[in-house]
Amino acid sequence: MLHAVVPAMTARGSGHISLISSVAGFRGLPKSLAYGPTKAALTNLAETLYMDLQPLGLGVSVVHPGFVQTPLTAQNQFTMPALITPDQAAQSMIDGWGQGEFDIHYPKRFTRWMKLLRLLPYRAYFPAVRRFTGL
Repeated sequence: MLHAVVPAMTARGSGHISLISSVAGFRGLPKSLAYGPTKAALTNLAETLYMDLQPLGLGVSVVHPGFVQTPLTAQNQFTMPALITPDQAAQSMIDGWGQGEFDIHYPKRFTRWMKLLRLLPYRAYFPAVRRFTGL
């Protein structure tokens, strides 16, 4: 789809692409064998697109939601910290786009902790995740 959209935006000199990833793509997490790596790939793609398209006047952002109340998350058999409503998630995206943010993440009270985990070396990260997930 990008091959059809980007040339039109470039010719027009304006446009914005926003990819929906997840905080699950920040680092490897237990029991997210397919979900986490695909979200990490979306974040990587958004970063690449930003570097390639921003100089051409096109906007690119990546959305990293935490837990949002949906039929999918209703099936989760674990506690979902800082669970928010779809309306709250939508407002966070609208606010982020309005502020021109590249990295739109919410709810901040949860996603900031997930971002901090990215800074830990593996020798600290693995035990911390095991402790917090009970695995």
